[in-house]
Amino acid sequence: MNAAFETLVQHLDEQDIRYQANSEIKSICADFRGEVGTYRLIASVDDDRDLFDVYAYSPVRVPEGARPSIAETLTRANYGLRLGKFEMDCDDGEVRFQLAHVFPDGVLAEEIISRSFSLAMTMLDRYLSAVLSVIYGNEHPKDAIRNVEQPEEPEDE
Repeated sequence: MNAAFETLVQHLDEQDIRYQANSEIKSICADFRGEVGTYRLIASVDDDRDLFDVYAYSPVRVPEGARPSIAETLTRANYGLRLGKFEMDCDDGEVRFQLAHVFPDGVLAEEIISRSFSLAMTMLDRYLSAVLSVIYGNEHPKDAIRNVEQPEEPEDE
């Protein structure tokens, strides 16, 4: 095991996060519960590139007929994101959020791990409602994204 992967595993152990590790490919798999759904997270360490990669998957498979609308929804969600991106597999409808960090000199900081996991889960939890409203509520992608990015203010009583 290399130092960066050891840091990842040690961090998960210290946080009492249940996970499965694959030391051959230096990756872990863990499930997390958010407010909107339960998500699977895959994190891997690539020593050759000093790269920490995180993929968080939505439980929703986009029906084939809704994939063009969801592609637009995710494009609208991605616009302006400074870190990470949404992706959809056009063949099977899988939706995920992906982000990566370069870690210099083989040192993966625990703060990077925590922030990456938190950001991936937050983004999926925030935007999954837009995906669902487009698929099942026939909401227009532009409206769905606007609703999650600028929620309506409660009216004063």
